Amino acid sequence: MRTATTPSHSQAGVAGAPRWTFTMLTIPSRVEFLGKLLRSMAELPRRTPFEVVIVYNTATEEEPMAVEARIRALAPSLPIRVYVNATDPTIGGGRRVQLSVCRTPLVAFIDDDLTLHGDILGAIEQTLRAHPLGIVGLPSYEEDTDTRFKPRESTPYVNVDGIRYMPVQGMLVAGYRRLFADIGGFNPRRQFWGEWTEFNLRMWRHGIPTGYILDHAFLRHWHKAPESPTRNMSGREQHVLWGLMCTALEYDAVAINEATDAFWRLAQDRYLQYSFGEQPSPKLLLASVLELMPRLSREFPAIHAFAETARQHPFHFKPFETFNEQQVRSVIAHAEAAIVPYRSVFDDIAPLEPPAPKHSGWMKRIGRAVLGRRENLQPQTMA
Repeated sequence: MRTATTPSHSQAGVAGAPRWTFTMLTIPSRVEFLGKLLRSMAELPRRTPFEVVIVYNTATEEEPMAVEARIRALAPSLPIRVYVNATDPTIGGGRRVQLSVCRTPLVAFIDDDLTLHGDILGAIEQTLRAHPLGIVGLPSYEEDTDTRFKPRESTPYVNVDGIRYMPVQGMLVAGYRRLFADIGGFNPRRQFWGEWTEFNLRMWRHGIPTGYILDHAFLRHWHKAPESPTRNMSGREQHVLWGLMCTALEYDAVAINEATDAFWRLAQDRYLQYSFGEQPSPKLLLASVLELMPRLSREFPAIHAFAETARQHPFHFKPFETFNEQQVRSVIAHAEAAIVPYRSVFDDIAPLEPPAPKHSGWMKRIGRAVLGRRENLQPQTMA
């Protein structure tokens, strides 16, 4: 990993040291979309200081300071630091760099094909103060439309006090830097698929819930960005299969039973179809497993050690398990005490006024569209 060392810009008009980092992974072919993201970031309300960390996740002959200068020019008013990760430019490798170079107590990981809208940090910070959450996510919409991309209505969730408790499915993932590190950081066996799925599961198993807030701020997902590892990357089949194999072994989900039903059902009905096609070929599946066997043999001691540690977690949720009301409330009760050391970041800081819900413009359009789709949906909810 190489880093540009030019001092970061001061953030004009905002007093105090930053307590937030916005951090993104990017590659050369996606810099145009990164520019849109940075420009939207520059237009956010400056109610709390932040800095921006970008990991240029590729091998390059370009000098790191030249890369940084080119990226800073996309949004000159932002306090940007750039790191070139040529050592392990996988998604998981880039995530580990992002976490290791973050120097603020609060962090938001953001995909580089998004734009940000509304009082992003005000909404997240108010939520972290009020709820014992380990990860906060925001809704995203398909490009310039009212069609919500994530969280998907088809993914099970439980509503409690305005929070949609469920795994946060990437896009924007915000929380406490030290908590992210304390639960073990990013799994080294997730390279190009599944890093957030596994990270959310580990957070819940540690007794810290994750969830979305659907008011106040939102994201737009510009899905035409090139070279997406989740949509059009060559070799995606083996990345997905490897993630499923490791998940089953790490979290004791190999046996097919009632506890692991959700994992095996999603593996069969969604993820294998997603990666191998609607009718996965048994021959292709077997060949892919055999190609992964040498890697599995090499990494099995680490997988076994991880599984032994996972058996010590206070909660033993299985991968993709659907949470019920009792489970969610049990985790919330556990988290009320567990989150205290991390929430202390706010002790000497006056709370921001909560951002007012938006009832005009984009929220009116989105509200009509989302409410219209909800009329025929009956998700599991609680008061």
